[in-house]
Amino acid sequence: MKLSGYMKLTLQDYPGFVAAMCFTSGCQLRCPYCHNAEIVLSNNQRNYTDREKKAVEFLSYLEQRKLQLDGVVVSGGEPLLQYDISDFLYKIKKMRLAVKLDTNGLIPDRLKELINNRLIDYVALDYKNCKEYFAETVGLSSIENQEVIDIYYNNWRTSLNYLRENSVPYELRTTVVRELHPISVLIHMAESIYKESNQPERWFLQSFLRSGQLMCDYTNQNTRLSSYSNEEMEEIMQELLRIASCIQLRR
Repeated sequence: MKLSGYMKLTLQDYPGFVAAMCFTSGCQLRCPYCHNAEIVLSNNQRNYTDREKKAVEFLSYLEQRKLQLDGVVVSGGEPLLQYDISDFLYKIKKMRLAVKLDTNGLIPDRLKELINNRLIDYVALDYKNCKEYFAETVGLSSIENQEVIDIYYNNWRTSLNYLRENSVPYELRTTVVRELHPISVLIHMAESIYKESNQPERWFLQSFLRSGQLMCDYTNQNTRLSSYSNEEMEEIMQELLRIASCIQLRR
């Protein structure tokens, strides 16, 4: 297991839980608005041993603090890229800590395995965009092979459908960027999921905020990124709530 880092305490990332949080190395995507670019791009041989040591260090910290913590958030990067994530989560569950997984959903078979083995208690599934804007949103619009984009998007749909069929609580979440998510696209995204599902599917929107270096700064993507104002986000929410009442704005 390779970790780029961890937080000893978070009260925001696992609502209702006092949690620790770790960040796994590497990701398949290059979302231009991503704030964790260094983590995403760190999945190489350099400092390989250091990242494995961080995982051992994190587990040791959890063992010492397991009576003060309720749970652990496993984020990234993309955690499901880690081939030994099952063993890692098993060690956490042995400490009687709840596990929240943050994932882009592109590896549905591994997600299914973790759920079937009862190693996950909550899933936050990224809802990047509708299919038409997916490649641009995840930083892969330069890929000429459309088949790759289709596979990624279909894998995400498979993960969503599997979550719908199981009892593990989950949420969808979207970082809203003005240039990538015009109101017409957000309405389409809402209609796409809520016309398919008979259950109250929680979808959280959070407005993009530029701070520090983003993925587009590392990859030289010529991408203009900006956020909606608070007033504009409230207006967007009013439109979306006409489609489903379980959509929420996360501040």
